[in-house]
Amino acid sequence: MIANYTNHAANERTFLAWIRTGLAVAAFVFFLVKLNVLVDAVGSGSPPHLTAEDAGAFIAAAARYAGLAMVVIGIAIIARSGAVFERTRRAINRDEVVQIPQSRAEPLLSAALAIAVVIFCIYLAVLSAADSDLNSDGRILWIRAPTIGPAQLCAALA
Repeated sequence: MIANYTNHAANERTFLAWIRTGLAVAAFVFFLVKLNVLVDAVGSGSPPHLTAEDAGAFIAAAARYAGLAMVVIGIAIIARSGAVFERTRRAINRDEVVQIPQSRAEPLLSAALAIAVVIFCIYLAVLSAADSDLNSDGRILWIRAPTIGPAQLCAALA
């Protein structure tokens, strides 16, 4: 029987949960990219071309960097989980009580992830506002016919 088996099993379950979280954060960026392709395909067929001085151009660039940041955050979560797993494994194997100092990495990674998600939400709001069919009163100006068929939509998502 393995000494402290339940503690090691709990440490491994926590490690695997952090791995899943890191992979989900990195994969979420690919979902957002595909969502942007879907919005472009169903909308006007091309993304809105905004001038450099427009705020939308800044938001679009920020969204690209936020996507890159989310991939980096996902990788950092996976790397951090490996380090914490190993540190906790060694602490479990010691005979004496070990005081593990609290880390600021988890709150910092969470804050960075929250900021990246907010930037993406603002980007999607700006994108939908630039391609809106509503006038200033909130009434529909016209009902736009789809510019592509289902086959082209599936090809755009693939």
